[in-house]
Order: sequence, then structure tokens, then C-alpha cells
Amino acid sequence: MKEKRIDRLRIMSRAARSGVYFFMIILTIFLFNSTSNASIPTAYQEKQEALVRLLTARGFSEQELTPVFSDSRVTIYPGIVGRSGKGLDYLGRRFGLLTQKSIQEGKKILQDNRVLLGQIETAFGVEKEILVSIFRIETNFGRVKGNVLIFNSLLTLALVENRRSTWAEEELANLLLICRETQKDPLEIKGSWAGAFGLPQFVPSSYVKYGVDGDGDGAIDLNNRSDALASMANYLKAFGWSEDDPAAKKQAIYAYNHCDSYVQAVLIYARALKKDSKPTKAKSHKALPKKKSRRT
Repeated sequence: MKEKRIDRLRIMSRAARSGVYFFMIILTIFLFNSTSNASIPTAYQEKQEALVRLLTARGFSEQELTPVFSDSRVTIYPGIVGRSGKGLDYLGRRFGLLTQKSIQEGKKILQDNRVLLGQIETAFGVEKEILVSIFRIETNFGRVKGNVLIFNSLLTLALVENRRSTWAEEELANLLLICRETQKDPLEIKGSWAGAFGLPQFVPSSYVKYGVDGDGDGAIDLNNRSDALASMANYLKAFGWSEDDPAAKKQAIYAYNHCDSYVQAVLIYARALKKDSKPTKAKSHKALPKKKSRRT
């Protein structure tokens, strides 16, 4: 009688274990199917499944991932694979960097934002002309920030095998982290094909590491001029900017955009802004209260 009871317990134990295994299999299938999207080609579905598992391991829940990956706006951009932002002729006529109009507009930005730029220069030690130069080259003073969904850009680079796949997976995780903290829809953030967004054209990991709340409102918004300029300065400082070391300056600018012609263009435009510019009153900055920066 005792032996029969033990056998029944063993059978029940095996059944329970089988039930757990079955439940786990069903859950895995459900998670994959719920995050699948018809607009993603079948050839990339397996890689998307692996990406979802990776994001789940990073702490994102099914409730967070399912609405995003199953959204009809999700798609891939095969045309961006293999593209490069290097080699642009920043000093050429088409880019228009050194035209009279471009230089005058830069000087107006300096004048209109002299207090803000003075505060940032004092806090981070980065020349205001350099910040305005980067602002001009990156987005033409906010006019050209990119018009593609950066979630899709990063998803494409993550799913389509290329040298940036691992990097894109990390950036995608950072994008979702930013959206979790700011309560934003990741499928509403637009930027460049390379995943950069906002006035300073930061990729998500740069936002997380170097984003600064420049106006002290408790939030980092890279489409806000105060936050954007302060974040640029913080980035350059983090990469070794030194006012008295020309080599360190070039190194910091190169870290912002790994292109020698970019570095040259930033420095040349900054010098053009200094030429014949009316000096601003530095004393006006000292009378302003200092604002604290918050980094994510």
C-alpha cells in the first residue's frame, strides 16, 4: 500500500514538472508571437526573437516590449545598412557653413544666448563659439534634426547583420530606458538614420551618460536649447576638452564625430564667429544664480 502511494506521488511530481515545462514553452511562444510584427521580414524574425530575449534579460517586461514591437509603425530600413556619415564636405559651397549668412546667424545665436552660453562656458570650460559651431554643423541651429524614427533605425542595424549590430542592440536598450524614465513613446522620437536625435544629435547612450538638465527644470530634453548646449559642453569636457591644449580640443571634438574634416570645420567656423565679434559682458554672468545639473 505504501509503495503504491509513493508511485502515485512520483507520477504526480512528473506531471507537475511536465506542466511547468509546458507552461514555459507556451509563455516563450506567446512572448515571441506577441512581439512579432508583420512588417518585419520573415528572415529577421529569429533575430528579433533573440533581441526580445536580450531586452527581457536587461529588465524590460513583456508589458513594456509587446506594445512597442507589435506596433504597426515598426519596420526596418535596409537602405541604411552600410551607410556612413563620414566624408561630408562641411567646408564646401553646398553645405554653406562659411557663407556670410551662416556666420551672421551664428553670431546672432551667440548674442541672443550670451547669458546661457556664459554660464555653460563657466561651468564646463568649453568655448561658446565651439558649442555654437557644433550646433550649426549638427542641425543647422535646430532646423535639420532628422525625420526618421530612431527606434526603427536602431532596430534595422540590430537585426540586419553588420558591424554595428551589437552597438545598435545596446543603443536600442538605452532608448527604451530613456522612454521608460521620461514616459515617452519610443516610436515618436525622430532623428537621423544612425539613431541620433535632438539639437546635439546624441545617440541614446550619450543622452544617458552626458545629458544635462541645463535649465534646472528637473528633466533633460535634447530639443531644449539650454539642455542641448549644456549637454554638448559636458560631452566635450568628458572627452578631455582643455582650453589650453589644442590637441586635447581636437581630440574632444573628434570624439563627438569621428571625422577629421568635421573637427576642422568646427574649429574654422568657431574662429569665424570670433572674428570682428563684439565682446559680450562677462560680468552679467556672475550676477546670475547657478543652476544645478541632473544626469541620468
